[in-house]
Amino acid sequence: MGIVLVALWIGAALLSRASHDQRVRRGQRAAAQAADALRAGRPAEAVRALRDAVAFEPDRAAYRLALAKALVASGQPAEAEPYVHEALRQQPVDGEANLVLARILRQAGSVEDAERAYYRAVYGRWDRDALSQRMAARLELVSLYRDAGQRHRLRAALLELSAAFPGDRTLQLQAGRELLAEGFADDAARQLRAVVERFAEPGEALGLLARAEFASGNYIEAYAAAGRAVRQDPRDTSSARLRSLAARVLTLDPDQPRLSTRERTRRAAVLLTEARERLRACPAGPPSTASSSPVPLVTAWLDDRSRDADVGRALLAAAATALAQRCPKVAEDDALGLVLRGLAEGRG
Repeated sequence: MGIVLVALWIGAALLSRASHDQRVRRGQRAAAQAADALRAGRPAEAVRALRDAVAFEPDRAAYRLALAKALVASGQPAEAEPYVHEALRQQPVDGEANLVLARILRQAGSVEDAERAYYRAVYGRWDRDALSQRMAARLELVSLYRDAGQRHRLRAALLELSAAFPGDRTLQLQAGRELLAEGFADDAARQLRAVVERFAEPGEALGLLARAEFASGNYIEAYAAAGRAVRQDPRDTSSARLRSLAARVLTLDPDQPRLSTRERTRRAAVLLTEARERLRACPAGPPSTASSSPVPLVTAWLDDRSRDADVGRALLAAAATALAQRCPKVAEDDALGLVLRGLAEGRG
């Protein structure tokens, strides 16, 4: 009897093992079919195959996570979320699971929750290609902030991206380009200077640097960077135009170093004449400011043949400030307007 019982136990164990092995193989086949379907752009087919894989091996976190990814790809993020949470309960620091969760939360419009999940993905554990996966997570985080219109968080994410991958020229250029586009010209200029210094072939960094320096009011640096960009690529017409515009600004700026008093006075006269005409053309300000208009004093100074340089410079600051208040818009290629705006902002 004992021998029979042992034989039955061994047989049951062998059957159980065979059944388990069969389920594993069927699960593997289903997962492989799902991977093929996803590569072919058929997420619905992948979902069906992965449901089978999960049924064959319900405790295998990798299948649940793959099913969640397929559900997201097929436009079913709400159904995918429980599978991701189950995977995260088993492996809370799994980078891929957190990245999938971030995508689900983003689709649901939960920006702050998605942000936290993206950061967990960035600093989580990845089984393979950790560096490239963390890069992808950071890029999606940048995209999240951009789409949400969160400029200052976008700035921080771009600076973090740049610091995390200093040897990747493409990412460095992207960070500089986006910082510039979002109006963080000083940050963009610092970023792009580093690219120019670090890489023997800086690509479009010189042209972008010229634009960033120009937007920051650093016209000498903009002129130099644009000149280097043109020498690098004579077909770079954008940098050539920017160099010409920077040169024009520099020939008008009365606060450039090493100018004679006569030249400063001449430039002040040119700018005051232009400022007076623009103030006259601008819409009138509130009645309370009419009596404080600098136009009469500007006209008196321009009509005075002696033209005191210090008085002219003070009038120029007042006229530029009044113009910035009444007519703040300045065209990108308006050299006179750019100089007057810089004087109003205290740059010169």
